[in-house]
Amino acid sequence: MENRVSVTKIFDSVEIAASGVSTSAAQNLNGTIGYQSLQYAVTGSGTVELTFQVSNDGVTFSTPPDAAVIISGVTVGTGLVQIEMTTIAKYIKIIATETGGADSVTITIWLSVA
Repeated sequence: MENRVSVTKIFDSVEIAASGVSTSAAQNLNGTIGYQSLQYAVTGSGTVELTFQVSNDGVTFSTPPDAAVIISGVTVGTGLVQIEMTTIAKYIKIIATETGGADSVTITIWLSVA
């Protein structure tokens, strides 16, 4: 059985103002076996936190009760993190929030699903 991994750039050098929020387009998880990860690159002087929301209809999104913050407190750097998600859903959106309150941050993020 062949496992397929799909990678999509969901933020491409997106600048988020101090205390600002940016939300990715909905990503379809249909046909995956439930593994998701994010590869990120953060630049600027701000601080970023990544969370997620899910949906089954692609219209109404909410934060699952068991959802944890994906990453927080990241200022400058790169990384790869797994999204811990026990809620089954067809769609996911990633939410990037500048949490430092004083400076902007620029992010590039790739979502990988299998």
